[in-house]
Amino acid sequence: MLGLFLSTIAFFVAAFFMNRYLDAQGLDRNLSRKILVGTLATIVSFGAGWAVDKLDGDADAPQKNVALTDIMQGGDPTQALKVLSGLK
Repeated sequence: MLGLFLSTIAFFVAAFFMNRYLDAQGLDRNLSRKILVGTLATIVSFGAGWAVDKLDGDADAPQKNVALTDIMQGGDPTQALKVLSGLK
């Protein structure tokens, strides 16, 4: 959840500063500029989300391949809920 929150903030901050930079360059606000800003802000957002996942330790979660039967036998309902919802 933290990754989603921070990547959303990174998207809007990146778009704001790119728009300010392009305004200073004197470029008009046409469709190609909006596509450029949206694409670059999305790349920054993905990078921020990846960095948060990497620091949080969730980036390697899909590679763990945890079996649902192992979690159910473990008896931890929180872990079972995370696996069922796709969080881990």
